[in-house]
Amino acid sequence: MMASKVNPTPTLEGDNAKKFIEKLNTPSTEDEVESLKKADDIFKKIKYVH
Repeated sequence: MMASKVNPTPTLEGDNAKKFIEKLNTPSTEDEVESLKKADDIFKKIKYVH
């Protein structure tokens, strides 16, 4: 199976860019932190076969 081509990510401009930067600079909520911790625990349990 061959890998498919990855399209470039569009550049954010204007209001979308401002909202994105605001979100990056906003601290995570307790719910978001808990969700990320659960995802990290699950990810650590995955065994990769190469």
